[in-house]
Amino acid sequence: MRYDEDGRLPYESEFLAQLGDRVREMRAQHGLSRRELARRASMSERYVAQIEAGKGNVSIVRLLRIALVFRGE
Repeated sequence: MRYDEDGRLPYESEFLAQLGDRVREMRAQHGLSRRELARRASMSERYVAQIEAGKGNVSIVRLLRIALVFRGE
């Protein structure tokens, strides 16, 4: 198997890039800054930036926190 420069398989990197794009789109639709999303999801702004860049290896729990912010909970 071939790994990329981040040590991931190609489909893993593509998945994370698409996830990051979607988080950025949802954040924009909700009119939130990265800082505000991070605050509401109880994570760092840097971590949100990494997710949006497709670099963060986001856990399912942190993904749930982000989803709950978008749902208004």
